Amino acid sequence: MLCLTAQGRKYAMDRGEMAQDARAESQTDVLRPFFGYYGGKWRDTPKNYPLPLHGTIIEPFAGSAGYSLRYPERRIILCELDPIVCGIWTYLTSVSESEMLQLPDVDPDGSVRDLQIPEEARWLIGMWLNRGVSSPRVTPSKWMRSGVRPGSFWGPRVRTLIAQQLPRIRHWEIHNLAYSDCPFAGEATWFIDPPYSASGDHYRFGSRRLDYEALRDWCKARKGQVIVCEKEGADWLPFSPVRNVKTTRRGHRTLEVVWLR
Repeated sequence: MLCLTAQGRKYAMDRGEMAQDARAESQTDVLRPFFGYYGGKWRDTPKNYPLPLHGTIIEPFAGSAGYSLRYPERRIILCELDPIVCGIWTYLTSVSESEMLQLPDVDPDGSVRDLQIPEEARWLIGMWLNRGVSSPRVTPSKWMRSGVRPGSFWGPRVRTLIAQQLPRIRHWEIHNLAYSDCPFAGEATWFIDPPYSASGDHYRFGSRRLDYEALRDWCKARKGQVIVCEKEGADWLPFSPVRNVKTTRRGHRTLEVVWLR
């Protein structure tokens, strides 16, 4: 089993040993998502994407960090341009378990604005008021108000889950930076999941802000293992099909593609 200090050390293993340990990690050390996010990769990572071959994993479009959650003990570096998403991660890596457990519920007809808690905590709770959103919500969704699946929305179960997992991400590094300013240039496993070129305008910092030719060149210049995610039809890299996956829209599936190096 892999072992890291809190700061994260480089590994002296060859690729075969790293892959073997990654399989053990994927079976025993997986964390559940700390919040849902539109386009998140947590569910599909084991089926669609290769095991990490390096001791450092970098997600330059962090979102909910679905790939890193599968290998949390490694050195994890998250870069996220959206200050709200970055603020949630910064809060999660520093808040105590007891403080997390004391965060309040949101009344069915209430609002996170009514809660006397840190703004970052409001953002976190707001991500749990609906499913698969790209930004925090202020009031509970119809699905949350219905009470059909209370464990899937903000409440005691979610608070407890998050609190139990907090010690596992204390060593993660969080940066409010664009992908191109990521403060690491060495060999790593780069899991690059940008807003999709044809459908990534749901995000606050979405596809309209991205120069995909520049992103292509940046991806090719990374050292180590590179995994780039996209959707069928993207042509800014020579992508290969992965599989049809479920989306947040009922009955809708999309063909995911990937570029590996």
